[in-house]
Amino acid sequence: MLSAAIQYIGQVGVILSRNGFKLAVDPFLTPDAPGGPPTEWVRAYPPPVDARDLTDLNLVLVTHEHGDHLDAVTLRAIAEASPGCTFAGPDVCARILVEKGIPAERVVSLRHGEAFPCGGGLTVHPMPAWHEKRIVDAEGRDRFLGYLFDWDGITIYHAGDTLVDEALVSALKPFRIDIGMLPINGRDLFRNRRNIDGNMNAREAADLAADIGMDYVVPLHFDLYMNNSEGIVGFVGELFNRFRGQKYHIFQPGEVWVYVKTNEI
Repeated sequence: MLSAAIQYIGQVGVILSRNGFKLAVDPFLTPDAPGGPPTEWVRAYPPPVDARDLTDLNLVLVTHEHGDHLDAVTLRAIAEASPGCTFAGPDVCARILVEKGIPAERVVSLRHGEAFPCGGGLTVHPMPAWHEKRIVDAEGRDRFLGYLFDWDGITIYHAGDTLVDEALVSALKPFRIDIGMLPINGRDLFRNRRNIDGNMNAREAADLAADIGMDYVVPLHFDLYMNNSEGIVGFVGELFNRFRGQKYHIFQPGEVWVYVKTNEI
C-alpha cells in the first residue's frame, strides 16, 4: 500500500509530502493588505498556515508569475524558514525569484521535456499550460507550466492555471495519473475585460479527468476569490450526472488529505 499526504493552503496552493520529501506548489499565504484602496480582490478566508512555520520544505514549485501563484512575500519567508529549500519554475519565474531576493544558487529554471529529479524517489515532469493560451519564448521555454510528479509508485498532476488543449491531453496520456489537481474557475468575456486570464471550467475539468483516467480529481482555484470563481456546485454536478464513478476530493482550507493507493487485484 502506497500513500501521499496533501495539504491545501488556498487558491491552487498545496503542500505534498512523501518518502521524507516535502514540496509546495504556488504557496500564496499573504493576507490582503489592510487599509488599502477598495478592490475586487478580497480573500474569502485568511491564509490557513503561516509561511514562517514552513521550516521543513525541500522544494517550492511556481507555475507562473501571477501574484496569487508567485507570491514574493511568502516565498522569501519560506526561504528563510527552510534554508535548504530549492525554488523552481518557468524561466521567467526563476528570474523574478532572484530579483525578489531568493538566492540565485537556490533557484532552478524548468522547462517542458526536461525531467527534474528530486529526493524521496520523486521526478518532476514540467507540463505545458495554456493560461488562455500557451506562450513559448524563442528558446522553446513555456511561460506557464503545470507539474506531473512521478513519485515512487504514485503519480500526481498539478495543472497550475490552464485550459484544456489536445496537446496537453497528449502530454498526459502516457502517465497513469492517481491524483489530478485541476483549476475549475473558467473564463468569460467580462473577466477578460478586467484583465483576468481564465482556465478550464467545471465541465472541461470533469471531461479531462475522465478522458485521462484519473483515479481522483481535485478541484482548485474556486474558493478564494469569488470575483474569479464559478463555485463548486457545477463541478460536482458534472461528475454526478456524467461520470458517477469518478472519485474526487474537495478540500477545506488547511485540510490534510492522505491518499492511499491500494494494490490492484
